[in-house]
Amino acid sequence: MNSNVKPTRIDFERIDINKIDTLLKTGDVSCLPPAEREYYLLMELVRGYRARMLHPNGEKVVTKAGIIRILKNTYGLSDWMARQVYSDTLNFFYSEEEVSPKAWRNLYAEKLEKMADLAFAQGKFKEGRTLLNDAAKHRGCFDEQTAEIPEELLAPNSTIVYTADALALGAPRTNRKELEAFVDSLPDIPAVAANRVKEDAGLKPKDLMRRMAEDIKEFGDEE
Repeated sequence: MNSNVKPTRIDFERIDINKIDTLLKTGDVSCLPPAEREYYLLMELVRGYRARMLHPNGEKVVTKAGIIRILKNTYGLSDWMARQVYSDTLNFFYSEEEVSPKAWRNLYAEKLEKMADLAFAQGKFKEGRTLLNDAAKHRGCFDEQTAEIPEELLAPNSTIVYTADALALGAPRTNRKELEAFVDSLPDIPAVAANRVKEDAGLKPKDLMRRMAEDIKEFGDEE
């Protein structure tokens, strides 16, 4: 990292999605300005500590407080900036929300996968399979997928009202006698269809039982 460049927090809500995809897949930081590049490299550092769980000397487990101390003492970050780097690391690499349960599940799954790799390397295949199975559970691999409800249905921005009342729309009311005469003047229209048009137009009361009987007669199986 370049100690001459002061890291600046990355606004991931405004960054191009293609840049985020490049960062996650390749780690190529050339698409970022220098200050944001330094910030990203700090997040990579935190991610590395979280992933291996141990300090390089192997003497003690890495904790959140320990990582924040490293960022402050070794890299000269303020306490606020160090905590932001730590939080953004979890959000960027493991989730999209403020340190959500999803972020923690993916973080634990990554640790379990590394433990499984170690178990397999030591020939502990049964233990390795168990660890991989636990990691898969954390990632939701065995969960039933449910259809996602569109946000616009959960929180609509507007309410749509459907009406057949012309006056409610500012239009003049239709002359009922003229409309009925127009329907009767239509050539080659069956009486059943004409009656339904009149009912739908509000010229006659609807008779649902009669309609059902007509539908059964027309579409039912012939004996």
